[in-house]
Amino acid sequence: MSREQKRTTLNELRQSLFQHELWYENFNRTIICDQVPDERDLREDANHRWPLGQWLHGAGASRLGSHQSFSQILLAHELMHRHAAIMLRTASEHRSIPLDDYELFLSALKQVRAQLVTIKHELEDALRNRDPLTGAGNHIAMLTALSERQALAPRPTCLAMMDLDHFREVNDTYGHTLGDEFLVQYAEFVMSHLRPHDEFFRFGGEKFLYCAADADLEQGRAIAEQLRKGLSDREFFVEGYLPLTVTASFGLTLLDPSVPVEQSIERADQALHVAKAAGRDRIANWQAPN
Repeated sequence: MSREQKRTTLNELRQSLFQHELWYENFNRTIICDQVPDERDLREDANHRWPLGQWLHGAGASRLGSHQSFSQILLAHELMHRHAAIMLRTASEHRSIPLDDYELFLSALKQVRAQLVTIKHELEDALRNRDPLTGAGNHIAMLTALSERQALAPRPTCLAMMDLDHFREVNDTYGHTLGDEFLVQYAEFVMSHLRPHDEFFRFGGEKFLYCAADADLEQGRAIAEQLRKGLSDREFFVEGYLPLTVTASFGLTLLDPSVPVEQSIERADQALHVAKAAGRDRIANWQAPN
C-alpha cells in the first residue's frame, strides 16, 4: 500500500474499532438491562450487519486481505456474533446464560480486538508515528489521534500528561544510556496496561501523554491512579545496577472539542505542573482560571 492508502486504512480501522466498541456497549446494555435485542444481532449474517463487519468484508478486505491474520479475524468475528446471538436469545427467554457460552463469546471478542489492534499498531509504525526509543506514539501520531478523537465529540476523552519524578537525577547519577533503558521499560509498563482503544504518546524527554478513550475525568483519574500506584510499586532492572524505583505525576483534562487540540494538551501540562508543585507522585486536574 502507498503511504496515503496506509493512512486511509488506519483511519478507517480506528473508526471501525470505535464503532465496534459502541456495538459492544449496546450488547451489554441489552443483556444486563433486559432490553429487546436489535434484529441485526439475531440474523445469520449478523457479522455483516454492523460497521466493523461491513468494513472487514468491504474496504478492509481489499486493503488487508493479504495480511497473515486477516482470515483469523474474519473467523473470530463471525464466531463472536454467533455466540452473541445465542446469548441474546437466551436472555430474551429470561434464562440464565451458561458460562460456556459467555466464555466462547469473550474468547472470540478478545481475539478480534487483539488482532485488529496489532494491525493498527503495524500501520502506525509503517507511517513512522512511533518514538524510536520507547515505541510510544510520537508528536505526529499524538496530534492525528487527538484530532480524530475530537471529531467524535460529545464522547469524552481524558488526557493525562505523565512525567517521571526526579528523572534528571537518574541521568546525572547513572548516565543517559541507562536513563534511556529506564524510559524504555517505563513505556513498556504503561503500554502493557493500555485498554483496547487507549493510546500513549511520548511528548518529550520523560514526559508522556496518555489518551483514555470514552473516559470522563473520574474514569481518567482511576486509570491514572492505577498507573501511579503500579509504577511506585515496581522495580526496574538494568543489568549491572541495583533495581530502580520511580514515581510519576499526572495532570488531567478532558479533550475539549471547542478549542485546538494543542490547547487541551497544554491544559494537561498545566495540571501536571500543579501536581509537581504539590509534592509529586500525585494527580491533579486542570482548573479553568477564574
